Amino acid sequence: MFNRKKAGMMGVIGLSAAIITGVAVSAFAETKAPQGEAMQGQTTQEAPINAAPSHEQLASRIAQQLGLDEKTQSKVSDLFEKDGKAIRNIQEQLQTTQMELSSLSPSSKDYLDKVDDLAEKTGELTEDLTLAYAKNRASLYALLTPKQIEKLETPAQPHS
Repeated sequence: MFNRKKAGMMGVIGLSAAIITGVAVSAFAETKAPQGEAMQGQTTQEAPINAAPSHEQLASRIAQQLGLDEKTQSKVSDLFEKDGKAIRNIQEQLQTTQMELSSLSPSSKDYLDKVDDLAEKTGELTEDLTLAYAKNRASLYALLTPKQIEKLETPAQPHS
């Protein structure tokens, strides 16, 4: 069963995953297209509101934001593609585990044992996800100059 240490560790792991996700999302979140740049008669192609940007789109945004050359942009795109697949795989496993957990009935036999097993699996997957995000960020930083890293870490100022 859960003890306080295990519950605390899961809380810390979950919180760090949320923080890392927030940092990653904010780093890649500049999705607003520049206004007034489409010529008359042209349409701009926009992704559905809830669609996650592709690895090419993320790399393009980072390249534009940081002034990356084509070679570095290509490396960033490859990194996002490779790590993105691994991250999505872990997220899918985590979602499946959460759905399994929520489908359990307290009246079923061995309910608490099943909850304990699934909670432990959730903790392990959350840890894997946190490490995958950290590995991706470290690999990205290895491709950047100190000035580009500083620019990436500087919060975007709201457009006035």
